[in-house]
Amino acid sequence: MTLSTSIHVVAHATEDIQKILTKMHEVFLIPTEKFLISKAEGHWGNEISVIRTECDHNESSALLERIISRLKIGEKNFLLGSISDSFDEKNNFYIRLSKQSVCKGIISLSEHDSIRIRFKPIKEFNQNNKFRDHVINLFTRK
Repeated sequence: MTLSTSIHVVAHATEDIQKILTKMHEVFLIPTEKFLISKAEGHWGNEISVIRTECDHNESSALLERIISRLKIGEKNFLLGSISDSFDEKNNFYIRLSKQSVCKGIISLSEHDSIRIRFKPIKEFNQNNKFRDHVINLFTRK
């Protein structure tokens, strides 16, 4: 399986960016120096930091397995039951994790104030829904 991954996080001015980076490194096992930080203005004129990174195939495969294996059984079942909602027309798999939980060392789903992750299959792996089948197998294996 050949994958790439992009991670996107918004940090508000009141949040400790270094703590977020450190915890993402500890939980995701991605070196902190790989994360790029840019400043932006929020909807209400407040300063926000946008944290992004791209992962190569080896990091992506390990990250996908790490996330799925550390989700609680109820969250795995929820995602599995709505798996088609997590894939787009290009067979990219999207997952949103709680930024607050990651900062506590826990992997948990969240739609609000989340770490957005996109796993993108490379073309040869994208044929005949092989990637989707692989993700489903990760959820269902013991």
